[in-house]
Amino acid sequence: MHRRDLASLSALALALAGCPEEPSRPSGGTAATAITAAPPVASVEKPAAAPQGSEAPKATAQAAAPAAPEGKGIIKGVVKFTGKPVEMKVPTARKDAPFCQDKDVLYNAVVVNDGKLKDTFVRIAVGGVPGSWKAPDAHAAVDQQDCMYVPRIQGVVSEQQVDIKNSDRTLHNVHTYKGSETLFNQAQPGGAAPLTKAWKDGIIKLTCDVHPWMRGFVVVTDHPFFAVSGDDGSFTIEKVPAGKYKLEAWHPRYGLKTADVAVADDKPAQVTFTYAGTEPEPAENKDELKGLW
Repeated sequence: MHRRDLASLSALALALAGCPEEPSRPSGGTAATAITAAPPVASVEKPAAAPQGSEAPKATAQAAAPAAPEGKGIIKGVVKFTGKPVEMKVPTARKDAPFCQDKDVLYNAVVVNDGKLKDTFVRIAVGGVPGSWKAPDAHAAVDQQDCMYVPRIQGVVSEQQVDIKNSDRTLHNVHTYKGSETLFNQAQPGGAAPLTKAWKDGIIKLTCDVHPWMRGFVVVTDHPFFAVSGDDGSFTIEKVPAGKYKLEAWHPRYGLKTADVAVADDKPAQVTFTYAGTEPEPAENKDELKGLW
């Protein structure tokens, strides 16, 4: 942590005496086992090679290429959950935190509805789409609402600007990580101007040193072909150029799975990912639920 970060945190601690301490940060570990499904309908899954390095999904090198046009293909799918999900509760520390204690908000690390898993990030693998893709001019946004990051997970294109807001009437502290490395650590009072950031690649984890249960994720990709599964576990990726691709699904609790998919212009490709609930936590987000209740 830089010297200026220590100073801001010291002032924060004096302003909010009695706030819960942040739990120990995630340490290293192995990435989740990948599962590969047959294209274009992934009905039978088989193990794939485990991702290497500190990030999942894995970023691969890509040579400079000319800008590529959007296609007409569509990838549609669903993320299923066959096991017993972890029961979500109200974090214990929340009940003792000023402002946050006003609402009993269930934690949202694992949300399963009728056997479908919400908040799974799905994308074509980095480097998997020929051509180069410029970041959109529109900013993405992460808000702090009711002492939670909203949305919990989203995707952005490489170097796309992200506005981090604080809509709560309390002080938060935006502490971001890429793997185990701190990218920035800054206090943000309620109603303050947004913190605008951009990243080239990786899975960016957002935490709060004042309210240790708060967690969000921004996944950075070198193209715009990604989506997040909704309440019903479904996802749709549009305007995909026709071709064969490696598709990745990443959940902050259950890690990475992959599927091969063939995309055509005239018919949506259908893909199903299945989590059993026994998958190891990914290295990017170890021990999220430890000590929360």
